[in-house]
Amino acid sequence: MENFRFARQAAILGSSVFDHAPGTISLSSGAAYPPCLPNVVNEAIEAVGPLREEAMQYSPLMGLDELRQEICNYVSQDGVFCKPSNVLVTYGAKSAFDLALRTFIEPGDKVIVSRPTYMTAIHIMRTHNVQFIDIGRDEDGILTDELEATLHRMEKNAESMPKVFFDVPDFHNPTGITTTLIRRQQLLQLAQRYNFVICEDDPYRRIRFEGEPVPPIKSLDDSGHVIGLGTVSKILAPGLRVGWAIGDYQIVRRMAMQKSDGGSNAFAQRIVIQMLQSGRVNEHITELIQQMRIHRDVMVNEFSEHIPEARIRAPQGGYFLWIELPEGTDGERLVELGIREGVEVSAGRLSFPNDGSANFIRAAFSFTSEREIEEAIARLGRAWKILKSEQPKLN
Repeated sequence: MENFRFARQAAILGSSVFDHAPGTISLSSGAAYPPCLPNVVNEAIEAVGPLREEAMQYSPLMGLDELRQEICNYVSQDGVFCKPSNVLVTYGAKSAFDLALRTFIEPGDKVIVSRPTYMTAIHIMRTHNVQFIDIGRDEDGILTDELEATLHRMEKNAESMPKVFFDVPDFHNPTGITTTLIRRQQLLQLAQRYNFVICEDDPYRRIRFEGEPVPPIKSLDDSGHVIGLGTVSKILAPGLRVGWAIGDYQIVRRMAMQKSDGGSNAFAQRIVIQMLQSGRVNEHITELIQQMRIHRDVMVNEFSEHIPEARIRAPQGGYFLWIELPEGTDGERLVELGIREGVEVSAGRLSFPNDGSANFIRAAFSFTSEREIEEAIARLGRAWKILKSEQPKLN
């Protein structure tokens, strides 16, 4: 084998679902439920037929004007009122977040995250060589008192201050918690006082099973300190790779200039435009809510049967369960044993940017059928029994 000079972040190959035995049931990814993927044949025909001169060309850097207007219409239902000039179309919300980091972050700059937070966002931030300020969470969301005390201490000590805060306030990934209105207001006040930008990732907001919605932080923002990140990946189809950022004009224009891909896929944008204009997106969301509620309930019930020691707060929406195992449990070992039994879940430690608790795992109920969920948790239950035999103190 050639002695290739890999970058440090690419030098080590980890295991992935592709390394697992055939028949493994994956609960590690928030992928779309296949039977719920929308049929977009008519929209695609329209895009490659009468509209092909637009859809088959490079897209404008900011995205198709018509889609930017439709995104404005869509988010206005949540109280976010903006103009197309405030909207940047991207390849999904993760791409939008990466562009925001390129716009604001130099190597060594500080970012604020909750403890735990979205594991993929941690990976993206690490590629920018950030320093993490991790703040705890409770049932109301991020601990704004802890954050305020931390920022006050840093300012008093003349430390460099954080530039960016990242969070998923609705059906938080991984915990499933929705941040209260009071915490959102307090967070925005801190952003204004200490001049950092809030990246509000909101992929699951419309996937609500019960309870009343809380206004997005972006809807409360009158100072331009919030960048709203959105995507059709959870409400329509991840394969379309269409997302957006909503922010102050001078911010989104600078984000657009950081694109390495030029304009995002015009063909997919045109499909999304038609889905939004026809009302099919809202119809699809209604179908998703009904199906995902069933999946959530099945998974919660299966955990209570097969791993009754686990503590689970059933989320009011979203795609994930955050499972707290008894103190002293090695969650990563349970993940390893689960793979041997033919089921894949995520180790909770991956959601902590710095040192975190080992006794958590995350499981997605979005991709698999009810029957597969039942089988998957039964397999994980077998792995749990093996782990308890290895760690008698768990009994």
